[in-house]
Amino acid sequence: MEYTVLDVIMHIHYRESCFLKIDTMEIVNPFDYLKKYLPENPNEEDYQKLPSLESLHIYSLPSYEFICHKEIMSYYVKEMIEDKELRKKLFSALKYHDYMDKFYEVLESNHLYDEFRDFSFDYYYSVFKEWCKEREIPLEFKS
Repeated sequence: MEYTVLDVIMHIHYRESCFLKIDTMEIVNPFDYLKKYLPENPNEEDYQKLPSLESLHIYSLPSYEFICHKEIMSYYVKEMIEDKELRKKLFSALKYHDYMDKFYEVLESNHLYDEFRDFSFDYYYSVFKEWCKEREIPLEFKS
């Protein structure tokens, strides 16, 4: 399966940052990316001359706080899951502080991850569009 930016956003956890190089649409580690601009034995002056992430078109993707994972997960359970035991398991997973992994684990074990991914696509797409708009990132979106 090929992963998209939306898949990455779908998995951003609390206190986690992911970075997107928007001109290539690649997820990058900015620290590793900046290393290529440094000589073999860099000094303090070399670090001060590094280009900014913005000038390299690298932006931090939406934070966990910006994304309402629990909201879309709860909505999915309410709208799509009819089996009472499975609903109970999924809502139970959402009670944890670190609920995302547990929720996805229950989905995977019930072969529902792809269904959730399809169901939540519009939501995560709108999060990404809003994030781009707020940062004035000129990406083209199909309507």
